[in-house]
Amino acid sequence: MTFIMANRSVVVFDLGGVLIDWNPRHLYRKLFDGDEAAMEDFLANVCTASWNSQQDAGRTFAEACASLKSEHPSHAELIDAWIERQPEMVAGAIAGTVEILAALRARRVPLYALSNWSAETFPIVLKRFEFLHWFQGIVLSGEVRLLKPDPRIFHLFLKTHGIDPAEAVYIDDLKANVEAATALGMQGILFTDPASLRSELVKLRLLDAARDPVARIEHAAAWVGDLERARAFYERWFKATAGPMYSSAKRDFKSYFLSLGPGSRLELMKSPEEASRPAHLAISVGSRAAVDRLVKEMEAAGVRIVSAARITGDGHYEAVIADTEGNLLEITS
Repeated sequence: MTFIMANRSVVVFDLGGVLIDWNPRHLYRKLFDGDEAAMEDFLANVCTASWNSQQDAGRTFAEACASLKSEHPSHAELIDAWIERQPEMVAGAIAGTVEILAALRARRVPLYALSNWSAETFPIVLKRFEFLHWFQGIVLSGEVRLLKPDPRIFHLFLKTHGIDPAEAVYIDDLKANVEAATALGMQGILFTDPASLRSELVKLRLLDAARDPVARIEHAAAWVGDLERARAFYERWFKATAGPMYSSAKRDFKSYFLSLGPGSRLELMKSPEEASRPAHLAISVGSRAAVDRLVKEMEAAGVRIVSAARITGDGHYEAVIADTEGNLLEITS
């Protein structure tokens, strides 16, 4: 969804929810052993979005956690986990958007980021994701102590980097932020999924429609006997970057996602029920709606649907089908 039209040559990205899959539920699903109702109650009444936004605006986590624990002493450990286990809130990069970022970079489009993010926790993702170093400039709410959609942070961003709003595209997953950017003369794009974003950028002639992918391999996966040894192998020899370890609350299963460059990931998995071997391919089709549509068409054509589309324990939307040889394929958004 876009607002206004003009000639645009600069692209500005929000980070969380657009390029980085940050969500406290990735961590708290584990801490609440899969009890969704209890987790949602905690996030609605204890570690709330408004409480976290104060850290995005510059308050330290030491002060924030101390204050909140005085109000909710029975939740002290869960409150401390917010900062102590912050990396586990990041499931990984939103690979389809990173591919778009890479395509824009290849075309030498000036790239910037404007994000509501704590200055205290941003170094964690800056170290983890190489693509964050592709930006010519980044303005963080936690550093300037202003939060989107406050127009002042947009004015500050534009002034700091000498950007004419009439030349800029701004991408965010929150409508209020997009509307604030649009009011200042930027081209606003409300992010919903990578496929839709790519279409909008094609309309603006910032990307080439002829190069649009229909689907792509999102990741490959393998069962391993020694999870830590396997992780260390790929980190040493292929310079892979491992995300936080995922541990299922429902069964004896652990895994790491390893990033090997923009959009390339390997999942290493361990379970006493599985022997070491290649496991599956995951193919991304761009959105949840595309997953549902494709699986419905496959089912009608007689393709075996191993499991219907669902949100997994680590927050991914996927269905599992079998190809003509019985190989498992995860169809993901």
